[in-house]
Amino acid sequence: MIHQEALSNHLLVLADKAEADRLAAMLGRSIWTYSHAPSPGDALSKLRKGLRVDALIIIPGQKLSVFLELCRTLKLQARTSIVPAIFLLESGSPADRVQVYQAGADDCIGLPTSRDELGLRVLRAIRAAQAVNSLEDATAVITALANAIEGKDSYTCGHVERVATYAVEIGKSMKLGAAELQTLRAGALLHDIGKVTVPDQILNKPGQLTHDEMEIVKRHPLVGFEILKSMRTFEAVRPIVRWHHERPNGTGYPDGVGGDDLPLMPRIVAVADCFDALSSDRPYRPCLPLDECRTILEAGAERGDLDGRIVDTLMHIVGQGTADLQLATVLN
Repeated sequence: MIHQEALSNHLLVLADKAEADRLAAMLGRSIWTYSHAPSPGDALSKLRKGLRVDALIIIPGQKLSVFLELCRTLKLQARTSIVPAIFLLESGSPADRVQVYQAGADDCIGLPTSRDELGLRVLRAIRAAQAVNSLEDATAVITALANAIEGKDSYTCGHVERVATYAVEIGKSMKLGAAELQTLRAGALLHDIGKVTVPDQILNKPGQLTHDEMEIVKRHPLVGFEILKSMRTFEAVRPIVRWHHERPNGTGYPDGVGGDDLPLMPRIVAVADCFDALSSDRPYRPCLPLDECRTILEAGAERGDLDGRIVDTLMHIVGQGTADLQLATVLN
C-alpha cells in the first residue's frame, strides 16, 4: 500500500491515451492526479507554460531517440530540470537503459511491474527532487543574507563572490570532485555571514581597529557557525565558516586549530580571502599591485599563516589567467 502522502502528487504522463489510462488504473486515481501528454512536444509545452508537475512519466513509443531528446532538453533548462523524469520501458536492451540514464532520466523501470513498486519508485524520485529543491531554497536564503551583510560594508562589494571564484579555481586545480567544489563555493560565499553582529561603524572604520573592536570582529566565525548549526543542509560548510581564519601554524582564531587538524577547504578559503583583501580597496588602504600581493602571500606562507601549496596554486592561476572573468575584473 502506498503512503497517503502521495495524494498531493501530480503526474504528467507522456504516452498514448491507452497507455496513460492503463498507468492511471494501475496506480489508482484516488492516490495520484494526472495530466496526459500525447507527444513530447505537448509535454514540453505544458511544462513551459507552468503546469505544476511532481513527476513526468514517459512511456516511449518506437522512436526512443525523440523521448531521450525531450529528457535532455528538460534537464538543461532551469525551470524544468528539477522535475523527475521516469521512463517505463516495456522492452529494451541494456543499451537502451544506458541511453535513458545518459539523457538525464531519474529512473528507468522495466515493465511489467507491480503497482506498489511503481508507486514507491515514483515517490522516491519525487522526494529526491524535493530534497534538492529545499537545498536550493535554503542556499538562496542564506546567500541572500550573506549578500545583505556584505552590503553593510561599502568597501567589500562583491567580496564573497570573488572569494568563491578564487576558491573554486584553486579547488579545480587541486583536483577536488564536483561535490567538494560545491561545498567549497558555498563555504566561501558564507564565510563572513557571522558579521551580521558586527556594528557598521566597525566594518567601515577608516583607521586601525582597537583591541576591543578587533575582538568583536574575531567573533564572526563562531557566530556564522552558530547561524548554520541547526541546518543539516550546511553540515559540510560549517567547518569552512568556523575555521577560515585559522592558520596552519595554529596561531589563528577562534579555536587555534592548525597542522593536520586544519582541513583543506578552510585553508583554501583563507588564501582566497586574504588575496581578495589585498587586491581590493579597503577603508584603511587602496588595493595593492599583484606583485606586492604575491610577496605578502608568500611571506605569510613562510610564517605558516597560510598554506604554501595553496598560495602557489593561486599565484599560478593568476599568472596563467585561467580563472573566470570575475578574477580578471579584480586584477584590472
